[in-house]
Amino acid sequence: MEPSVWVVCCIKGCEKPVEALGLCVNHWRRNRKYGSPVAYKSHSGLYRGMSAEDRFNAQVKKTSGCWIWAGCTDKHGYGSFRGEVAGVKFNYAHRYSYALHTGDLLVGLQACHKCDNPRCVNPDHLFAGTAKENTQDMLSKGRHTGPIGTKNGKSILTTEQVQLILSDTRPYAKIAADYGVAASTIGSLKQRVSWKSIPGNSAKAPRVGLRGEDGPTAKLTEDNVRFIRMSKERGKDLAAQFSVTQQTITDIRKYRSWIHIHQGDFDMKGAT
Repeated sequence: MEPSVWVVCCIKGCEKPVEALGLCVNHWRRNRKYGSPVAYKSHSGLYRGMSAEDRFNAQVKKTSGCWIWAGCTDKHGYGSFRGEVAGVKFNYAHRYSYALHTGDLLVGLQACHKCDNPRCVNPDHLFAGTAKENTQDMLSKGRHTGPIGTKNGKSILTTEQVQLILSDTRPYAKIAADYGVAASTIGSLKQRVSWKSIPGNSAKAPRVGLRGEDGPTAKLTEDNVRFIRMSKERGKDLAAQFSVTQQTITDIRKYRSWIHIHQGDFDMKGAT
């Protein structure tokens, strides 16, 4: 009896017997799962010609709880997906899913997770909210990635000081001088960019009449301005002396700024 003739897989370098379609069992399974016998994961060509909804459903593993996104994700774990609903384009799987299943196109809003699972695309686990609401939800659940407030080792201010600053209506520069921080730190705090965990609204300084050295970002005094207008020094040298730009010196000398300050009698020896 003649020995059986084995037909090997058609893929180069593979010596395994054929299972179907000229492929061994392993290459046949890859072809069925990924659309190519040599592919090890899903690729864009696998979904070519499919509708956005079909592409979406093909990459979702639905469970009784979360719907897990099995496609590509970004560095934060959110599913990457390009689809369109009612003319609105989406680049994230969870946003697309929410718009597709609820009809809410999330104009100016975020799709926030109730389950705190970034790979979840179950519309029942999502809700529409503003960026502020999303941040508050994150903080309330203790999901902030780093220490905040006084727990941060680089913090200069205390909780009590922050509360006092929020209610302080003076210019930023004057508040900053009292607490030994930069004016930009006060501005960030007042605008609720930093220290968001501290409740309360920021008391804003009245803007009417605030000019010159009373302005929140003023770097010069009235005496400095008078000195600059009387000085024969170059604008470049004066700018370095007062830590301002050369354009600032030019604007002062040409009365484009500080126009309420007149030359008057001024002793240059008293200038600083």
